[in-house]
Amino acid sequence: MTDITVLTIEQACREIGLSEPTLRRRAAADPAFPRKIKLSARRVGYLRRDIEAYLTRQREAAYAS
Repeated sequence: MTDITVLTIEQACREIGLSEPTLRRRAAADPAFPRKIKLSARRVGYLRRDIEAYLTRQREAAYAS
């Protein structure tokens, strides 16, 4: 069985190191940013593995330039 960990927006902000408004702007503007998942009518989250993969891509891009 696959371990699926869902991060709240607050947790995702801490993982990425962005404020919540910046995370929301980045999510709206960057097509490579992880997609949020709907948890309930008023709650969304991000998969930890998607956030980690995004950070890995960002790091690799920074090292490549």
